[in-house]
Amino acid sequence: MAVNPSGDFADLARRALRNAGYSMKAAARETHYDPAFLSRVLNRKQKPSPALARALDELTGTGGTLAGNLQQDERLSHVAAHPSRIDGAAVSALAGALAAQRHADDIVGPGPLIGAAEAQREALLPMLRDARGSHRDALCAVVSESAQFAGWLNIELGQYARADVLLNEAIALADDIADGSLVAQAYNLKGNIARQRGQHHAVHRNFVAAYVSESAKRQRVVNGAQAASALALLGRRSEAERMLSEIEALREKAVDETPPGTAYWLSPEWLSLPIGHVHHHLGRPQQAAECIRHGLDSLPPEHRNALWTREARAALEEAESA
Repeated sequence: MAVNPSGDFADLARRALRNAGYSMKAAARETHYDPAFLSRVLNRKQKPSPALARALDELTGTGGTLAGNLQQDERLSHVAAHPSRIDGAAVSALAGALAAQRHADDIVGPGPLIGAAEAQREALLPMLRDARGSHRDALCAVVSESAQFAGWLNIELGQYARADVLLNEAIALADDIADGSLVAQAYNLKGNIARQRGQHHAVHRNFVAAYVSESAKRQRVVNGAQAASALALLGRRSEAERMLSEIEALREKAVDETPPGTAYWLSPEWLSLPIGHVHHHLGRPQQAAECIRHGLDSLPPEHRNALWTREARAALEEAESA
């Protein structure tokens, strides 16, 4: 598997220090590490230690992201060294690595992650082609998620054509194992591409596809809200109002549901955010502001200014000034 563990860590650590306002020398002083050692780690000349990763997490307030990334890189290296041994533990290690990358994206953004994410997907595809037996479907799900995550990072960087290719691949892989949740997530991201392009009919089409493919109630609320927003923007107000009523009722039923690990942020409070967007597009700024603010405030502090929240923050500012 073409993944450089210490290289990924160095990128993440440098970005985390920069975001927290620390120079390398200041970080070394605060963590009581030798500046020369820290320099070698951040320049990929020496492997980081778990203790250093924990110290930098504490210093930068990244919630264990760096330590988790280092641990998952070590597991990935083990899987890469034994490609013929794809068992349950190996699949779990790969899934864990993806989870660590998703959390890292919330902290440092797509730039330091996209190279490793693309390389990981590229390495997983031949593993899947050669896979047999009872763990093949679980591996296929991880490969679909890997393609989807790489697609998401490309979306964040505005590289929509590449993202669309990856998301189509993710859908095909998810269809291969009849995983409606993964299909829905990929259609959700395709809907986001269409929204960035101002293609409201495509937004509606993709989010309806996500809505009907998904069984998890919280994710259906999100997808339904996006479809309702598109209807409002298309001037189909009565249809938008009907869908809004439907998803608000669904939200009440989703309170006790546990979201999937791939959508860990979907708390009942966060669901106010996409519903707020519907009110915004229906011309109800007071309700929109209340819902969007409630959704943003429910996020952990380190996620509130993540790149993927910028659209919500812009909508909140617009609603509050209306």
